[in-house]
Amino acid sequence: MKKLMVIVLTGCVFVISQGFREVAADEDETHGIPLSKLAGTFSETVHGSVALCFEHAEPSPLAKCGSTGSIVVPLTILDVGVATRDANGNGCTTLTETEADFPVDVSPPAVFVIHVVSKDKNYDPTTGTSDGSFTSYFGGKCNGATFDSTGATVASTGTYHYAVSNKGKQIDFILTALTNPVDAVGDFSVSGIDLRE
Repeated sequence: MKKLMVIVLTGCVFVISQGFREVAADEDETHGIPLSKLAGTFSETVHGSVALCFEHAEPSPLAKCGSTGSIVVPLTILDVGVATRDANGNGCTTLTETEADFPVDVSPPAVFVIHVVSKDKNYDPTTGTSDGSFTSYFGGKCNGATFDSTGATVASTGTYHYAVSNKGKQIDFILTALTNPVDAVGDFSVSGIDLRE
């Protein structure tokens, strides 16, 4: 009989301890996802549209939007690449981007590689949301979440907002500001998704 009681009590303790573990896990989830849990490597896809301004005269370099003689060209963009984040909300992303004028026509799209350096500003683990800033570059290279700026030139700067889901495995984001060194960016609508690899 004592053996039976010990077996029953041991079983009860095991079941109760499992229950406490599940409650503790649920409590961790109710406190949100810590920023450190977002560290790692993600595949990234970005898509949207951007209005770029050019000088109307050949060779049609970028021009400040609204300047005399400037014209606006609507573009669709698609980026695919890899993003790496550290535990402090710093990131570096390498993307291959295509830009096509809209509506699409017989001209070929522009295709190039860019590196995007990002920094989260006010991450809220309870909601899994944050704002941040970024700078994109032609040249240079990502080394994990850090950027080697050797040979790099600034392509654009801006800000973003994101929301985390799927226990930190997915980050959906939108750009909230976008500019380049000559103020040639007009209207834009750009969003993307990071999926943990």
